[in-house]
Amino acid sequence: MEVRMKRTLREIFVFLQLTACVAGITGRCSLFGRHHIHTFDGVIYEFPGDCSYLLAGDCNHQSFTLLGDFQNGKRTGITLFLGDVFELHLSVDGQLSEGGKRSSLPYASHTVFAGSELGFFKLWSVEFGFSVTIDNAANIALTLTKRHSNRTCGLCGNFNAVPADEYTAQE
Repeated sequence: MEVRMKRTLREIFVFLQLTACVAGITGRCSLFGRHHIHTFDGVIYEFPGDCSYLLAGDCNHQSFTLLGDFQNGKRTGITLFLGDVFELHLSVDGQLSEGGKRSSLPYASHTVFAGSELGFFKLWSVEFGFSVTIDNAANIALTLTKRHSNRTCGLCGNFNAVPADEYTAQE
């Protein structure tokens, strides 16, 4: 059992490193294991959810919002909103839907792209400055460009390099 756990943790670590290398972006938040969240500022905590929760977004201009979708304490996918006019959902098994209608991978619309890469599913936008990878074990890695520093909110934190204020609510 211990060997299996070590192997699983090693695979998750490789997944997170690979995501950081492929994305080449500065801020990273990870959701891994059973309920673990590793914020942009390095705080690790547990969060068992059963709904859709804000992972990160542009909290100053609301240009994009990334939600983590949970069901019975398990991550099931991610949902992206661009303002009020665009919604895209990517599940852990690679199913994609835009505004409730199924779409196929690879996908491109509204400067947002989705596809599969190295056995993971990926959703990204250079214009909006984010990249999200998700695997079939529901490990999620979210990366943001430096321009989002100190402008985010949600379960992934505020990306301001100050771990002590991760649990501060936005007013």
